[in-house]
Amino acid sequence: MGKYFLLSIFGVLLLSCSNDDDSQKIEFIGKTFDYLFFETEQECIDAQTDPNFFINCHQELSFIDTENVEIVFTDIKYSSNYKIENNKVVIYSSSNTLGFQNNIVFEILNNSSLKLVDNNTIWKLRTGNSIWD
Repeated sequence: MGKYFLLSIFGVLLLSCSNDDDSQKIEFIGKTFDYLFFETEQECIDAQTDPNFFINCHQELSFIDTENVEIVFTDIKYSSNYKIENNKVVIYSSSNTLGFQNNIVFEILNNSSLKLVDNNTIWKLRTGNSIWD
């Protein structure tokens, strides 16, 4: 009887396992990654040649929850869905994301760096309240 009890417990444990592991997604929730076009804030300020037109200084990716991100490529913030699998973040394009027609793929280098696969730029974790921290 004890053998069947242990076997049934083991079976229940196996059935409750899932290969849809959200632990990596949870690790990114609330984090923002930036790609800076300029090394310093002063360089960005100096690049603003027309007071009526602002040149964007960076791109950013913010993880909202386990399904949603916000990404800024120019001056428009796009909301999109994403998934993480095989050490990659895939951001899905949609009819609402006119700024990008195809899915965007980032390779996860570590907890503080992502690499945009299309152009090999490294996006770094924002650690302070400003992109310049």
